[in-house]
Amino acid sequence: MPSQHIRDRLESGAHLLLDGATGSELQRRGVDVLKGATAEDGLQAWSATANLDAADVVQQVHQDYLRVGADIITSNNFWTSPTRLAPAGLDARWEDYARAAGEVALRARDALNPDAYVAGGVAPPCLQSRAEGREPDVVVMGEAAFHREFSSHVKLLAEMGVDVLLLEYVGYIADCVAAVDACAETGLPVFLGVRHIQEDGAMQYDERLEDLVTALEGHGVDAILLMCSPPENMSAGLRILKAVFKGAVGAYPNIGYRPVAPLGAGGEAEDEGADFLQTGSYPPARLAGFAREWKDLGARIFGGCCATGPEHVQAMRRVVKG
Repeated sequence: MPSQHIRDRLESGAHLLLDGATGSELQRRGVDVLKGATAEDGLQAWSATANLDAADVVQQVHQDYLRVGADIITSNNFWTSPTRLAPAGLDARWEDYARAAGEVALRARDALNPDAYVAGGVAPPCLQSRAEGREPDVVVMGEAAFHREFSSHVKLLAEMGVDVLLLEYVGYIADCVAAVDACAETGLPVFLGVRHIQEDGAMQYDERLEDLVTALEGHGVDAILLMCSPPENMSAGLRILKAVFKGAVGAYPNIGYRPVAPLGAGGEAEDEGADFLQTGSYPPARLAGFAREWKDLGARIFGGCCATGPEHVQAMRRVVKG
């Protein structure tokens, strides 16, 4: 257990280093995170199944991030919810997969750096991609079902002993508010990860970060992080966010991940050059340069999303902790 509460660290002005990707890193290490899915099937439950199928590799990923200096590791609970496990026929076992993710992360932390923090990283089911009119998940599912799914998930992680809840990959303002409220019921700090920031700093569906901050007033969010977006877009978004949000802000970018890119309709490689990692434009040194820019813009939390690995976090550490 960390000797200092994460809220105290943030209030002291500390800069915290988040880990990098888990799902793409597991895929890079040979774990079948797609369970035979084709390009038409999409991600299905994605890396959630690895928590039981390849728990040793999940733990290795966590430990490798700790070894290069991460202050926070994120449990592999991204899609260990009933709705996301349903396409794989595993929704009835969601608690097994969710609990396994928390246990692996806590075990890795306790073994290598008891002062590091474990973030319970949960995400919405992203049903809007299949809904008419692309409505928020809270509308597609209904408020009661949306709250129930989030609340049961995060309460399980809180009871296990995670230090903070990292609410990841949220797209709509309505989903952000509803999910933050469900997470805040645990009493744990809540970090909100907003996905797919555009070049001008707008949110994915053309909503504004200024309106997000207004909507979250009075709700229990400790930090807002921009995530799963190109590094350049993060810079545009951080300029806006820092001007309107009084809490901690940060960024963890996607640098080129296409998980089903190599697969054709029958699961075969589309061509010999196909690769699910497309990271050539963002080597570790360049990502560290972006981290320096974000630090100058007032960011306090830094890490990586899709396609980043321990080498990227190690490079950013020199900037974040320098």
